Amino acid sequence: MTRKKINNEKTYPCIPVEQSFGIFYACSIPAKDLLEICEPIRAEVLEDDIDNDPLDISIKKSTGTQRQLGKTRPEQIMEYIKTGVAAFPNSIIIGANISELGYLLDEEEKTWTVQDNILKVHKGAFSAAIIDGQHRLSGFELLDSNDPSLNEELLCSIYLDIPMTYHAQIFSTINSTQRRVHKNLIYQLYQIDMDDKEPKYWSPEVLSVYISRALGTDKNSKLKNRIVLALDNEQTQRDWNVSLSAMVEGILKLISDNPQRDRDSFYSKRMENKIRRDVGEDNSAWRHMYLEMRDKTMYEDLRHFFNLCFSAFNEDSSYRSSIGCTALLDALRELLLKRNVDYQYIRKLLNETISDIDQSKLPKDKISKNKSTLRDVFIASFIRKSTEVEVEHKFFQKDLSDFDSYLL
Repeated sequence: MTRKKINNEKTYPCIPVEQSFGIFYACSIPAKDLLEICEPIRAEVLEDDIDNDPLDISIKKSTGTQRQLGKTRPEQIMEYIKTGVAAFPNSIIIGANISELGYLLDEEEKTWTVQDNILKVHKGAFSAAIIDGQHRLSGFELLDSNDPSLNEELLCSIYLDIPMTYHAQIFSTINSTQRRVHKNLIYQLYQIDMDDKEPKYWSPEVLSVYISRALGTDKNSKLKNRIVLALDNEQTQRDWNVSLSAMVEGILKLISDNPQRDRDSFYSKRMENKIRRDVGEDNSAWRHMYLEMRDKTMYEDLRHFFNLCFSAFNEDSSYRSSIGCTALLDALRELLLKRNVDYQYIRKLLNETISDIDQSKLPKDKISKNKSTLRDVFIASFIRKSTEVEVEHKFFQKDLSDFDSYLL
């Protein structure tokens, strides 16, 4: 990524704020200065392979935390600023001392420093990365260069000692519950952890992103080039695809019954490294494999599952979509949670389960309201074929016989 350098030394009074995540510095900085000393670092997929790739499937690196700007929001903010009564009480969050390649600078290389409660931005320093607040700053950037509003001071929270991985963590924590940031981007940001840490330190979310990316990259996967990376370079339109967020969340449910709890555990205690065992057992189907680092087994089972499904389903099948993949993963999870059912048993019946589905009767529209039908038809077909193990399942407001019309 190309980064601008700061031409003149700048200093600002600051207040250190110490929290469990780490220290940041609160400053009041004029908008015109912020436009000079920080910039958004776009989230994008790079050409280099990640360093920690346990399956050796050449997953590409991702860098940066900021999404591409919306087309109208900066203009709306500019008009608001021009009213002369604009108020921005929330802080702009930025991260400094990041190299041009996206790594945290060594102590002796740092060019944003604090001494005696004065933040000093040295001449020649790389601009800081905007973690949150790019739309507000873009609104100021659209003003005429002599507009007095550029002298308005903005509250800033500045991190000096956290790697890009944690820029993504802060950004996703702030924005994951707000509809304006798509989960595809937030999950793409977790890829940074893959390159920053060994697999034993990967949270369930990071592993789910890795497996999803691998399924979309592996030449032996039926999902190769089908999993849409929201900000991928030169993304090609295909006859069908699956969103990254749908795949990640479906896989995540297999290894965590409370991702928020796991996330909080991994990013607690001043960024101290935690290994998988520290998060403990839960009631998800493959939690034990996650804790035992049986990532390759999980990946190969999922690849086998999808390969068989997409070798059998018609080209226009509703299963060939984000909704369809979610339904299949939900069905797999439900079956794996049944007593005496593991993937080896599912594998034995998978061909028959798929072939017994009357694809002409399935709903055609690839929309959310059909997800439960696609899931339940798959489960019903499996139950019909399971003669060695009695599989009990409670369908929502339906009985097993209600799915006879979908089965051959």
